[in-house]
Amino acid sequence: MNRKRARRYGLFAVAVAVGILVLYLVVSHAGLLPVSTGSYEQRTLTVTDCAGDERATVTADVAASSAQQYVGLSRTDSLAPDEGMLFPYDEVAFRAFEMRNMAFGLDIVYIGSNGEITEITTMDAPGGPLEYYLTYDSTTGVGQYVLEVVSGWSEANGVSSGDCVTGLP
Repeated sequence: MNRKRARRYGLFAVAVAVGILVLYLVVSHAGLLPVSTGSYEQRTLTVTDCAGDERATVTADVAASSAQQYVGLSRTDSLAPDEGMLFPYDEVAFRAFEMRNMAFGLDIVYIGSNGEITEITTMDAPGGPLEYYLTYDSTTGVGQYVLEVVSGWSEANGVSSGDCVTGLP
């Protein structure tokens, strides 16, 4: 085989490898790769105001493993008004959350190590397939725990920053 032909085959092989890598990154980013999450522990969380008066309870799946946290509520069809997902971490830190492959909006509730709600962000459902798979919304906040519940849950239950959450792991 001459050099020109070998070089052409080499460039072709590099192009195929780059194409496969790009395809993998797009499919991974869109959340289309199957990820095994195992079973979830469930917790009943109670939110109270500063005086201790109950505002709401929610039954939350606990996303404890990195695989569970990566998948989160992606591809979940719906949540009942008293259901959610809790993301526990080892310490308080700046957290970023994404609305990847979600068909409905969420309230993202950031909770400090002492159980106090530090911030609540409402994120709308995606506006179409492009937003659903590739250009999804994200939000950031500070907390050791993050609770995802259906959009409007916080307002409907009078839950706000400064309220307290009990039942955390």
